[in-house]
Amino acid sequence: MNILLVFCIALAACPTNGLVAPLRFAVKVGAVATKLDSAVTDEQTTTDEQTTVVSTSLASSSIATPGLIENAIFECHPSVEFWRNFQQTSSANSNDNAMTFSATNNLREMAEIASRFAAKGPDGWNYWIRHVGRSGYFLTNALLGTLASGLHERYVSNSNANNDDDGRILPFNLDSAVTTRLLLEAFLCYEQDYACIADGIYNTPWDMKSLLTHRQSSPINMVTQTTRFVNEAIAALARRNRQNEDDKKIWLSDEASPKLYPEYYQNAFHYQTDGWMSRRSADVYETSTETLFLGRQDAMQRATLPPITSFAKNRKVNRQDGGRPLKVLEVACGTGRFMTFLRDQLDLNTEYTAVDLSPFYLEAARDNDAYWRKTRQETEERLGNTVGNSEELKPARLIQAQAEDLPFDDESFDVVVCIYLYHELPREVRAKVSAEISRVLKKDGLVVLTDSIQRGDRPSLDDKIGNFGDMNEPYYVDYLSDDLSVPFVKEGLRPGGKIVRSTTKSLSFTK
Repeated sequence: MNILLVFCIALAACPTNGLVAPLRFAVKVGAVATKLDSAVTDEQTTTDEQTTVVSTSLASSSIATPGLIENAIFECHPSVEFWRNFQQTSSANSNDNAMTFSATNNLREMAEIASRFAAKGPDGWNYWIRHVGRSGYFLTNALLGTLASGLHERYVSNSNANNDDDGRILPFNLDSAVTTRLLLEAFLCYEQDYACIADGIYNTPWDMKSLLTHRQSSPINMVTQTTRFVNEAIAALARRNRQNEDDKKIWLSDEASPKLYPEYYQNAFHYQTDGWMSRRSADVYETSTETLFLGRQDAMQRATLPPITSFAKNRKVNRQDGGRPLKVLEVACGTGRFMTFLRDQLDLNTEYTAVDLSPFYLEAARDNDAYWRKTRQETEERLGNTVGNSEELKPARLIQAQAEDLPFDDESFDVVVCIYLYHELPREVRAKVSAEISRVLKKDGLVVLTDSIQRGDRPSLDDKIGNFGDMNEPYYVDYLSDDLSVPFVKEGLRPGGKIVRSTTKSLSFTK
């Protein structure tokens, strides 16, 4: 099977039935009574927030999924139920379901979304046109990457390993129903993203405000990034097809440096060139992931923003800041793209710290941060504000560090955010990272964890999600059944809200 097919379907899919095991998690008594009737309470401890710590043995494996457990203990946004029911199938009516979820019906739904955006006025239509264009660009990348990979395998590698596509030319060798479903999911993400903007939950993304002058819109940049992606797709697909153990390693996989980079990190995740350990990898990463998501990754990641913007506003309204700037930590910041979106939503005097283990990705993050500050300063000057020339708009503090060993004092940050890290960690390391995040968080602070959906979040995709493990993601299958709330609750944090956007979910906790 084509590697991009495995990757995209796996991320577009979600978990199946979980494991029967004793689970310790925090739930409000009422939630246990109404949503986990089959649970057996082993012990209860009342806290100052009236939260009960319950040791529960679930009676059925169909219940013991992280998605369903979270739905019982978190305050669920309507998006949770929406995506749980999205194109849900029924085994009793499989033929009817196949008709209902056909490419024709997907296209019809996409047209309805376009009509709804048109009715929102100039702002809504502007958002829609730009994001449809965005998906069009990344769809083109997917087509080119699929075509180039097939030609390379057939005529350069002389391999038939990748020729199971029956002559398909759609992206990732998918059929029309799946391709249009992925586009429909992108459009639905855009609709949910814009709803937050229209409702004032967060502001218009900064890269939209300067679209015509933004460097990402430059024709030269788009051609450059497409070329980089196509070359990376050819290389990654070839490694996937070879199934060679050496292709799973990176050039730093040497016993001489085990302490600097943990063993789990010395892995070429996704079969990407050099794993996380080269500038070439960092330069193509954003384009690669957005291509695989057909342009919806930014919109999915912005599901992280609502609890943070709400926290920041309440902190000011309730005068809890004492005049102090907000202190934010991002764990595993990668190239720093999300960092720019979050910084743009917060007061300009916010003290932003970001850590990552790759020096190459930190270099890219520094570049993205510098470009955002330059763009924001120009915007402030056009508005006649002097803040652009003051010392308030400081660079982010970028630090190379392991997430499981953060170099900060206890209770150093008001907000800690972590995006797309946990699915690439062994379970024991996930628990250590959660403990470290909890340690450096201030009392009454906020944690937002955003990552791939798990078992129980998207039942209609449960039978496909495990395929992502074939993308040299050695810890992903275990991640699917890991209750992410357990380590945080153990450290005294309380579950907050849950938001789902397509194949991404966001969980918040308070201390």
